[in-house]
Amino acid sequence: MLSPLPLSTTTPMASCTLANLHLNVVLDEKTNKFPTSSSSSSTTTNFNMPTTDELRTCLLGTPSFPPSSPAAKYTRAIYYLRSQGTEDSVNILCTSLQLKSHSPLIRHEIGYVLGQMQDERACVALEEVLRDKSDDVMVRHECAEALGAIGEERSLPLLQRMSERKLEDGSQDDGMPEELRETCEIAYDFCKWKSDGENGQRPEVACACMLSPYNSYDPAPPSPETDQYTTTVLGDRLLDVNLPLFSRYQAMFALRNRGGEECVIQLGRALVKDKSSALLRHEVAYVLGQMAHPAAIMPLAESLRRSEEHSMVRHESAEALGAIEGDESETKQCKELLREFANPLHEKDNVVRESCEVALDTMDYWNNFVEEA
Repeated sequence: MLSPLPLSTTTPMASCTLANLHLNVVLDEKTNKFPTSSSSSSTTTNFNMPTTDELRTCLLGTPSFPPSSPAAKYTRAIYYLRSQGTEDSVNILCTSLQLKSHSPLIRHEIGYVLGQMQDERACVALEEVLRDKSDDVMVRHECAEALGAIGEERSLPLLQRMSERKLEDGSQDDGMPEELRETCEIAYDFCKWKSDGENGQRPEVACACMLSPYNSYDPAPPSPETDQYTTTVLGDRLLDVNLPLFSRYQAMFALRNRGGEECVIQLGRALVKDKSSALLRHEVAYVLGQMAHPAAIMPLAESLRRSEEHSMVRHESAEALGAIEGDESETKQCKELLREFANPLHEKDNVVRESCEVALDTMDYWNNFVEEA
């Protein structure tokens, strides 16, 4: 497990538990359970919030010293900036996104956060990375998803063109990875859905399935008709390759919003049985992490163990395992698995290995938080 490293040099190492480091920020809104900046606790007495300059130095380095930190420390810096939500924060994150010395995992996380910040000033950097065919596909995917979450009309032509596998000159881009094309398709469909709403055509939120209990901007909204389906039918629709991907996403988020063990089981079924879309499986793993239900451990573990699975699916499964809220035995099971795959002697994929390190860091935070509460 990574040692908890302070972002502020003024924080004494002796008091530098992850609980102290994270108490005043939203570390990860994927799970919507971390304390916000308005939270107060006696454990904050030894805590010093990093300054914007310290966060900039962490992610961008200095002219003499390039950035060089563990993945968990970068992740904390990213979410501190997310919590600040200032123009400076957006600029630092956009510059960091384009810094290819950062690992794909860290840059992908930056892309995700920029999408959740809903700031149109990030569109230029996100579009630039998305266009770069030489860049990592997982990073480009997250940039496309972020553009969909922001939903600016300026991004529609790029998303539409890439969803159709077309280059800027109109010729076919046969080398585009399918998961990237699918992401652009989902992002474009969501932007259109959002645009239609502004024009009075978007369906109103008329049922419980459309009301998300999670504080995240999702790539596809549940539709009113999903409220009529049984949980099993929603699970079947999620696995139905004859449906548009956008409709399958709607079934997935309807299951998440409905909640409960039966819905987790249906999502887990899709994670291990689907063969049609790595993008879909990665989003299922993400949703299972949001739900944090112990019934998700088995399918998430199976997904992580599949060495032939796409790294972005395994990465999301690893981070989801770090979010599970189980009993002592279940927590131990998740930690042991994550430690196994965080070991470079066992796992060769850097993205998967770093994801396990970040997940362990998150679990360590919660363990310290419970002990100090």
